[in-house]
Amino acid sequence: MADDATIMEPGNDEAPEARPARRRWLKWLLRALALILVPLLLGAAFLSTPLGKRFVADQIAQISPASGLRFTIGRIEGDLLHRAVLRDVRVLDPQGEFLSIPEATVDWRPLAWLWSGLDIRELTARRARLDRLPELLPGDPDAPVLPSFDIRMDRLEIDNLTLAEGVAGKTAQRVDVTSKIDIRSGRTLVEALGRFGPEDSIALTIDA
Repeated sequence: MADDATIMEPGNDEAPEARPARRRWLKWLLRALALILVPLLLGAAFLSTPLGKRFVADQIAQISPASGLRFTIGRIEGDLLHRAVLRDVRVLDPQGEFLSIPEATVDWRPLAWLWSGLDIRELTARRARLDRLPELLPGDPDAPVLPSFDIRMDRLEIDNLTLAEGVAGKTAQRVDVTSKIDIRSGRTLVEALGRFGPEDSIALTIDA
């Protein structure tokens, strides 16, 4: 005998009145994802254009930390969200420029910042020149030595760095270094190998 109970379709335990509610929640979820993803996609598309790269370089030049250290970039090539080449990089302190880097390659994963900190697969500086040691403004003596976020740098390479006369001796010196850095949960691991001048070698391991 039939009663007033809802008749279910064979193989389907879901009540008919639950389906519209589920569809509404699905639509709201898709709209929320679109509101999040569309700006990200548009931002990524903008950063891939010459105008977007120029915008990033200008923003970097405007950063003014308390130490007085500043950076300028002449031109950015490649993919800012993956692997990019920075041309004509200059580093300045309150007295002016002290380090110039004609070419620097950065291979990183910026989205990894959301769950694992700064993730750099390669950072290579080629044919740089250090004219003098920087003179930075004094900072907070109680400030922590290590950053509050983790840093992974698989390969940090200094290829043909020239130390000007007076920086490390009476004559100019060439430095080549390849290193690996891992800063995680207050622990610093550094491994580095390289050469200093025509005769000296560098072998460094830090676990602190």
